[in-house]
Amino acid sequence: MLYRQVYDALRARILEGRYAVGDKLPSEAELSEEYSVSSITVKRALDLLRTDGLIVRRPRLGTFVTSATPTGAAAPSPAARTRPLIGCVVTNFDDTFGSRVVEGLLSGAGVDDPVILMRSMGDHGLEDASIRSLIESGVAGLVLQPSSSEFIPPAALELVTKQFPLVILDRVFDGIPVSAVRSDNLSGAMSATGHLFELGHRAVGFLSAASHVSSSEERRNGWVHAHAAFHHSLDETAELRTLDSTIPGSTTSAEQDIERLREFVVAHPHITAYLAGEYNIALMLREACRRLGLSIPADISVVCFDHPDAAFDSGLFRFTHVRQQQTAIGERAIEAVRAQIAAPGSTERVLLPTEFVEGASTAAPPAA
Repeated sequence: MLYRQVYDALRARILEGRYAVGDKLPSEAELSEEYSVSSITVKRALDLLRTDGLIVRRPRLGTFVTSATPTGAAAPSPAARTRPLIGCVVTNFDDTFGSRVVEGLLSGAGVDDPVILMRSMGDHGLEDASIRSLIESGVAGLVLQPSSSEFIPPAALELVTKQFPLVILDRVFDGIPVSAVRSDNLSGAMSATGHLFELGHRAVGFLSAASHVSSSEERRNGWVHAHAAFHHSLDETAELRTLDSTIPGSTTSAEQDIERLREFVVAHPHITAYLAGEYNIALMLREACRRLGLSIPADISVVCFDHPDAAFDSGLFRFTHVRQQQTAIGERAIEAVRAQIAAPGSTERVLLPTEFVEGASTAAPPAA
């Protein structure tokens, strides 16, 4: 690892007397430039030297050599750890999707596995920088939830070429040999749409965010396949995929998306049911319908993905929904990282089934 290389070089200089006791070391900026590494890497190397008892940091003065004889043991290298340090970069997490995944990551790691968690909020630059920071920090494996399925961070692509233990979470990159753990969104959407057809709905719309992620595309494909399975013609004008407010880092307000949904419902009076790609989209649709004097499910039926548990809120309106095995996603991701650490170059694609859960948001269509 880079910080070990810097640590070894500085330690050798001190033990050889090139930096004598009392000498001031170059500044962190100078060391970063000399070794072509980040300041984080330099700080980690200096931390090891302080653990050795070789240097001391004096506020506003700098870092000085205090001994040429190590008095302590340096921090163990990643290879020497009983279980390796694992890094995780996610887009974001909340009660609808993500919190349970993080719970699974921590559960899978156990009490002895250190896990570093970072989030990108959909920022490609921050995502790439987070990956590089974790690698420089000495992680032996990485779990990554990319903010897009159309753009793979350069840092992640470099790891793939080096066969570094990497697992993609909730996304799929076709043509790239990398492990992935995700839900069977296609089958989940087919089941949800099929349920609406079985209730007697003839026109079922599809609503999703404008994000470019494979899970959203798979849900749309499930909606399309259900039409074919039930021999219903597909009306491609019955889909709205320009909602922005639920995307991490978006500047679009929920009020703007509610208005878009209101206009869409007015423009498509023949649609009596909707498949919403996210729980928050279902909430906004319910508000749009309320403003139009429409009731769910008396006038409009709705099925969504990822309903929050809210176990203690007995009064919460519960949508009919598709439930992902979020905890299992996190646990399987950790397992996949460990498998790659044990057998470098191995890859595994894990597809977990979803569960259809009936709620209070679906019913037979209203009489004509």
